[in-house]
Amino acid sequence: MKTQFWRGDYECVDEVPLHYVRGNQLGILLSILASVLSQQLWILILPLIVQLISRTYGVKYNLFVRLFSPLFPVSTRTESRELLRFNNLLAILFLIVTMTALLLNITTLAYITLSMLTIAVVLALSGFCFGCFIYFQWKQYWARKRNA
Repeated sequence: MKTQFWRGDYECVDEVPLHYVRGNQLGILLSILASVLSQQLWILILPLIVQLISRTYGVKYNLFVRLFSPLFPVSTRTESRELLRFNNLLAILFLIVTMTALLLNITTLAYITLSMLTIAVVLALSGFCFGCFIYFQWKQYWARKRNA
């Protein structure tokens, strides 16, 4: 029996098609570029809201997936929902730290965390999932701690 990974247009079961993942990543990157190049860092509220909605309601309601995934070829390759939720959490944390640092006028911290997010997104679009690497290390740490 074949495992059903996908049901309907945006109804992900356990796995998310890679072109949806890339669409979300592209949306984050374009938002970062628009905010930095225009010096309007309030634009970063958009990817934060999109990621919060996606985390709460799923990929079905992700604006970046709907807008940018059609730019990528339809992929049969998928990514684990568990890894994507971890990466989504990292993006949300980076954006919250960036926005909080800006509100507190700590621009150095804001640009450091924004740079870290940008590097992670560019690496992900290039095929290396830094968040997946961190997730794996985290799981290894807890497994070693449990077995010690």
